[in-house]
Amino acid sequence: MKKLTWVLAGSVLALVMGPVGAAQTCDANKAESTPSSRFKDNGDGTVTDTRTKLTWRHCALGMSWNGQTCEGQSASYDFVNAKIAIEELNAAGDSKHSDWRLPSRQELASIVEARCFKPAINLDVFPYSPESGFWTGTEVDGVIAPRVTVIHFINGGAYIANKTQAWRVRPVVGK
Repeated sequence: MKKLTWVLAGSVLALVMGPVGAAQTCDANKAESTPSSRFKDNGDGTVTDTRTKLTWRHCALGMSWNGQTCEGQSASYDFVNAKIAIEELNAAGDSKHSDWRLPSRQELASIVEARCFKPAINLDVFPYSPESGFWTGTEVDGVIAPRVTVIHFINGGAYIANKTQAWRVRPVVGK
């Protein structure tokens, strides 16, 4: 009976704590697909991928860069409001850029860290990145309702999402 009580208590504690104790898992036997050395820190809350020449914000929209890491909570948006949030970001001149946009499916997939999951991203470059789906600007043809590709950073997979769903945003500049 004591053992069952401890198991139940541990299960309840795990449910209450949720992902607080969770940590990214990476396969040390696989090579990094997005090594930190591939990214140049621009000193303004952005990094430039030296392979793709794209510039990314360290933080998802809703979070802010304090010079060392991301703070706050990332925000979720439906597709229309994600585009509006990027327009507002451009109007504010964030990080000396006014040409932020949603990345294409290929662009966002280029920052997936293939050897890791929960989240599937380099946390040294993109700290506190949520294990969530992120909008791309890649709309999907041939479906009944308007849909868009989402890259889900729990595992790095690409999924088709309805535009009314709420996902995170990682703006990009370049190309």
